[in-house]
Amino acid sequence: MRRGFTLTELAVVLAILALVTAITLPRLEGLLDWIAVNTAAQDVTTAVAVTRNAAVMQGSRRRLLIARDSLRIDRWAGDSWAPLDRWPGPDEHGVALEVSNPVVVFDPIGIAWGLSNTKVVLRRGARSETITLSRLGRVKRW
Repeated sequence: MRRGFTLTELAVVLAILALVTAITLPRLEGLLDWIAVNTAAQDVTTAVAVTRNAAVMQGSRRRLLIARDSLRIDRWAGDSWAPLDRWPGPDEHGVALEVSNPVVVFDPIGIAWGLSNTKVVLRRGARSETITLSRLGRVKRW
């Protein structure tokens, strides 16, 4: 009765493992892009919801600044904006950001100020996601 493996058997197993890895690695990259874009989109939609909710609950204006390196919420302090909360932006996940209006201000009843909807496009690799924020505060991801 023999114990262990021969060098030939180990070489065959390693060759099969290398082949399987070479086939699945490109698919894994697409999955990593999808995860990064989805996480960045969740961060942006959460920031919008938190900003709008804070404006309504506190009965005062709140401002969301959408930048590639940070998402920042400010509160209106009577004559100027004061920082309220901040967290990393899409850049943390390696996701590119395009935003039509990087400053979104909500009034005390939750309506966004501005002339038009805000469109946020997040991209990484072949994966992209678009978030549209209406003046009424509705968020749509596609």
